[in-house]
Formats: sequence, C-alpha cells, structure tokens
Amino acid sequence: MINVGIIGGSGYTAGELIRILMYHPNVNIDFVYSTTNAGKPLSVAHHDLMGD
Repeated sequence: MINVGIIGGSGYTAGELIRILMYHPNVNIDFVYSTTNAGKPLSVAHHDLMGD
C-alpha cells in the first residue's frame, strides 16, 4: 500500500488527483492539506466528492 498526502487540496488538479487515487487499489490517501479550507470537509472544495 502506498500512503499519499496531497498539498494544495482545494485546487482543480488536486480534485482530479483525488478522484484518480480514490479508486487505485494500492493507494491510501492519508491527508489532503489546504490553507483555504482548513478544518472543513473535502466536499466543501470538491462538491462532486460528497459522500465518497
């Protein structure tokens, strides 16, 4: 298992990367860092990820 952290998590590229990595069988997303949306759910920045 590869553990991944994403910095700059509120941007468009980060959203696409999260979507790709979420379904990769050998990847675990440990954290997503964003100063803009600190302390908020990931779905605040990426509405299409709500419930995932």
